[in-house]
Amino acid sequence: RAAALAPRIGRLLRQGRGVLVLAPDAATLRRTWEHLSGLARTCGTHAAQISGQLGEAQREHSWQLVRSGHARLVIGSGHALTAPLHDPALIVVLEEASDAHKLLSGSRAFLPDVAARLATAHDAALALVGAAPAAESVPHPGAVLPPPRARVHVVDYAHPPEQAQIGPLSGAHLAPADMGYPISHDLARVLRQVQERGRQAALLAPRRGYSALLRCPTCEHTPQCRHCDVPLRFHQDTRQLTCHQCGYHQPVPDRCDECGDRMWKARGPGTEWITQEVRKLLPGFPVYRLDRDHQDDLSPLMRGESGVIVGTQLLLSHEAPPDLALIGVTLADTWLNVSDFRASERYHRLLRQLAEWHPTRAPMTVVQTFQADHPALKVMVEGRDTLAYPAAEERARAALNYPPHARLAQIEISARDQHKAQAAAQDLADALHGAGATTHEVLGPAPSPVARLRGVYPYHLFLRARNDARLGELLRVLDTRTWKARVRVDVNPRGGL
Repeated sequence: RAAALAPRIGRLLRQGRGVLVLAPDAATLRRTWEHLSGLARTCGTHAAQISGQLGEAQREHSWQLVRSGHARLVIGSGHALTAPLHDPALIVVLEEASDAHKLLSGSRAFLPDVAARLATAHDAALALVGAAPAAESVPHPGAVLPPPRARVHVVDYAHPPEQAQIGPLSGAHLAPADMGYPISHDLARVLRQVQERGRQAALLAPRRGYSALLRCPTCEHTPQCRHCDVPLRFHQDTRQLTCHQCGYHQPVPDRCDECGDRMWKARGPGTEWITQEVRKLLPGFPVYRLDRDHQDDLSPLMRGESGVIVGTQLLLSHEAPPDLALIGVTLADTWLNVSDFRASERYHRLLRQLAEWHPTRAPMTVVQTFQADHPALKVMVEGRDTLAYPAAEERARAALNYPPHARLAQIEISARDQHKAQAAAQDLADALHGAGATTHEVLGPAPSPVARLRGVYPYHLFLRARNDARLGELLRVLDTRTWKARVRVDVNPRGGL
């Protein structure tokens, strides 16, 4: 992708024009800087990096380079959108569908939207570039590059006897009990080969901690957070139950609060559990863990020594180990079982990013799932091009009148009293309908997927408008009165819908 962009960027820089490249995260920014910053020198200018990771002196130096016109190529995070770039002719947004582009506080802006407005204001071209295009990008003209070679093997937990044989994997004689969980029979066999041959493997876990919850095997009671309506996550290394929403934690109870049973059963494996299973499977083999709670030193792996790394999506913020032979997605359904119409798109993009994680080779990717026939996975197995799934998703969105065929805004109405929040949400819905909004434009109100969060009860309304002008008309209703609860607006919301 960098090679495809380079000629156009170079041509504009030689003409004395400015180019802005926007990356969603530190890993993408680092790789982009390595691939594109050298263009500036060959075109008689400088490249400047602008991001929140820079120190104060570095930011000041980059800012002055841009302001003075000495740097006409700016590569950065969302901070770079405010850079005083002279005569911008091209704005490049990398991985335009990434949730990392969403500001989670303050304006809650989605940075690709801001970039599009900036491009319009300067009469500059806008390029959206990524491992897989967003459904919103499909209607725009563009180039589809050949996808990287991918070797994908699917472990179908739902229909084990029907699995196709791939080499030594997935014999049809296997019964469901023989599949293995959270490390399947197939994945275990390939991991043993990694150990025997002194290679490297990476296993993607669905969550940090030991398990998603603990459950009493007698009465099925699950310890819950005191402040949120979510089960507490179990962390074995600290013997704590922790809420990943608000941070509340407590020791593991000796007995069940409901029936008094002393036993607990873990459900939903996390990085700790999977790491433990790999160490049992491969005794004496180096196993590393990488998540927000625990980050092992990966320098032996990066030097080419053999081993297995178990981590969350934080793995993709690091370079791939040089001798990587295997990538395992231990439970792919986690990315699908989310109340968000973009969940399958996000899942497909993750698979594409894993396929190109290693810059020069195609490690075998083993995907463990209960939804082996999901289209987002099937296009990978079949080796179809990167537009195949996003184009199908765009057609489905057209039938449902979702973006890019409509503009969305989420209105969150919250209060510490549930009835007060519910009543305020209904009052707001009534006000919108009273101002002329149709039932197709106002969805809800409904409780949030997490009904109580940090002691507050959030209710959601969704506005679905044909364009920005109509969305603005609907949002102006919010300014017509004082509401009896906290009201927060998020245009183009991402996640948890």
